[in-house]
Amino acid sequence: MTGSEVRAAVLAELDAHGYPPLAGPGADLVGHGVNSAALIQILSALEDRFDVDLDLEALFAAPVTVSRLEAEITRVAGGAGSTGRADDTTPTEGTHDVRDR
Repeated sequence: MTGSEVRAAVLAELDAHGYPPLAGPGADLVGHGVNSAALIQILSALEDRFDVDLDLEALFAAPVTVSRLEAEITRVAGGAGSTGRADDTTPTEGTHDVRDR
């Protein structure tokens, strides 16, 4: 995966949710009008697409931008096991991932 693939995916998700093109990759998504519910849906779709778990608390500690998402997804995918997930194990029977709800 390359940074440009991640950037294209982020922009495609924004477009799929009806948000017009951004002024640039450093534009704050919330400042661009992306509401929190849509942002969570976009982040969830990106996690699924790139098979990563993003630290949402850390992401929301500063403005969420395409550049930050690109860097974070690329970092997580390249540094945490074969899938990019923090816990690269299969859940045991009786446990559920929050995304299963």
